[in-house]
Amino acid sequence: MTTARLIIGVLALVCVSVCGIASSLVSFEMVERVNERLPADQQFAALCWYWPKTQRLWREYEMLYPDGSLLQKLRTLGVLMFACLLTCVWAFGFLAR
Repeated sequence: MTTARLIIGVLALVCVSVCGIASSLVSFEMVERVNERLPADQQFAALCWYWPKTQRLWREYEMLYPDGSLLQKLRTLGVLMFACLLTCVWAFGFLAR
């Protein structure tokens, strides 16, 4: 493994971590904004996330904020995180024979 690939791999791994933290912060912001407009009995709890609950949050956000950009930011961060992960896998040689 060359030094350049090692540096690229480490930078890509850092990028994956940064995108993960940023997407968590965007998700927290989305929960706060949606909870501001929902009745108390329908608000989202901050803990115990699972796929149907996440989908419900996304639907509620799109309904309450049709011009909101947080969902697009979340998707962009997810794509960037996946691309950096693939770069990391390549750089560390996991795809080599």
